[in-house]
Amino acid sequence: MKITTKLNLMLLVAALTFFASFAQAQRFQGGITAGFNMSQLDGDRLAGYNQIGLVGGLRAAALLTDKWQLSLELLYSQLGSDRSRNDDPFSIYDNIRLNFVEAPVLVSFIDWKFRVYTGGSYSRLINYKVIDVLGEDITDDQTFNPDMFSLIFGAAFHFSEKFVLDVRWSRHLNSLQADKGDGRILGRQVSIRGVYLF
Repeated sequence: MKITTKLNLMLLVAALTFFASFAQAQRFQGGITAGFNMSQLDGDRLAGYNQIGLVGGLRAAALLTDKWQLSLELLYSQLGSDRSRNDDPFSIYDNIRLNFVEAPVLVSFIDWKFRVYTGGSYSRLINYKVIDVLGEDITDDQTFNPDMFSLIFGAAFHFSEKFVLDVRWSRHLNSLQADKGDGRILGRQVSIRGVYLF
């Protein structure tokens, strides 16, 4: 079994154990979330949040006080970049698609129906596809870093005790390019998601 597969399996088992143990306690809250990402990559010479992808998964939160909450999520997240008409013609890329398993850890402040939060995330790159400006698949020529870390800021509005609208901005802290000689590529994204709490 490959190291990548073992790491993904260990992450999944740890997260499921975390969610299952929290489901039994009164001071904990679980949920499911689904929505979409608008993302871009700084360093690929393509501008704008043009790459749309899916995001979804599970959420568990520890209610520390009436106002403070600590949460962990386990998400499937699609990121990347996509060429638009006004992009730099000298960029070698037309489209980059990235699929991650992501585990954000967040600290939230809650007041009335609003929740604001910040935190960090570890993401594991599952697979990717890269198309160059001529339409050729150059995935095999790219070496991307499988382990990514992100900074997160976000806000959520609670329509009811069960339904939440969540908007999040995040940015990679380390480069997607595994080879430093190829320059730095840093991902940024805006996520808009619905959350159902149980």
